[in-house]
Amino acid sequence: MKLTILAIFVMVLGFFAIADAAGAEGREWKVVTVELAPGKADERHFNPGVELVYVLEGTGYLEAAGKPKVALNPGAVTTLQPKQGHVLKNASQTRPLKVLVVLRLPNGGAKRQPAFEQPIF
Repeated sequence: MKLTILAIFVMVLGFFAIADAAGAEGREWKVVTVELAPGKADERHFNPGVELVYVLEGTGYLEAAGKPKVALNPGAVTTLQPKQGHVLKNASQTRPLKVLVVLRLPNGGAKRQPAFEQPIF
């Protein structure tokens, strides 16, 4: 089952890459894993590019500006738009939450920024 979900994730990622191939010059892709300790939350922030979030293990939720809260379970996939303020929270008090984040940065490769000016809840 996990291999099937991972295969779907790779196909979706491939769609993003192919759909933007004409304008891909000068763009940077970053792939990172994020691990949150039990009961913890990431600080509210935004990134300048499109984000694809894939849950590797654990349970939690993602709160993003302009979107309903998204439940996160292993195999779940969600996306975030550029400069969309968000916070990732681990719902478990005993297990870590691990996600894989694929970030397509615009030209110049700017980094993530705090989103204090964007209330999301």
